[in-house]
Amino acid sequence: MKSAVQKSSIPASRIFVVKELKEKHFDATWHAHSEYQLFMVLKGRGTRFIGNTVQSFNAGDLTFLGPGVPHLWRSDSIYFDKRNKHFIHGLVIYFRADFIGDLIEKDEMQQIRSLFKKAKRGIEYYGQTVNQLGTMMNCIIAAHGATCLIQLLQVLELMAQTKEYRLLHNADYAYKLKESETQRINLVINYAAQHFQGRIALKSAAALLNMTPTSFSRYFRIKTSKSFSDFITELRIRHACKLLSEDDNKTISQVSYECGFNTLSNFNRQFKSYMKMTPKTYRGKFSTL
Repeated sequence: MKSAVQKSSIPASRIFVVKELKEKHFDATWHAHSEYQLFMVLKGRGTRFIGNTVQSFNAGDLTFLGPGVPHLWRSDSIYFDKRNKHFIHGLVIYFRADFIGDLIEKDEMQQIRSLFKKAKRGIEYYGQTVNQLGTMMNCIIAAHGATCLIQLLQVLELMAQTKEYRLLHNADYAYKLKESETQRINLVINYAAQHFQGRIALKSAAALLNMTPTSFSRYFRIKTSKSFSDFITELRIRHACKLLSEDDNKTISQVSYECGFNTLSNFNRQFKSYMKMTPKTYRGKFSTL
């Protein structure tokens, strides 16, 4: 397991950095950094962790995060299998909070100032805006010189003006983990992501950190603002959402057991609690599209 760090990807000689990612899988390290990050998934699927939210991701997933918001895009297990030919593809732009200096305080930048404030809560874009921003991000990769900066400002202007977005948190998300603690949480997150479809004993997760189950439960809640059991349930529900929307051949009962639920009644109850609708209703939303 790589040590989690406060990453920084911008050389001192650059205003911002844009990268095209093509790898077997995304970096499976829970981390945060001091830059803003705009990230679009072009190919690949899995589960993303942003702050204390858990969501499935697929091609077209586009998010904008402020400095200090912890995150992790964990590709599905198939991407870690060296025998398959699956790979991921993504575009990411990093820039510092002060990348345009005092200009950010001018009247013309009011909308972008508001955008930066929202980014502290994490932003997810959807709809036609995703297609537009994807095209613009590709243009930045091909551009040179001052044109790159002009195009980045155009990207920010669209992000600030569109109505096709959701905030991921109800308030600014504070990164609660010290660098020395982040590796410990990484162990737990990756263990949970690999084993949530089966039985996960609390004592097994606690053993990863050399803790008693009671101490681990308290520690996990303090550091993530949710209980370990809620975290596992959320992983299972998000995987169920993926199966229900993409695979019509599986019955709801089969989805239930494949996601790690012991009984169909418990699955139905938990799903409705998290998603505010039954699994059948959720599947029906996609079958009519």
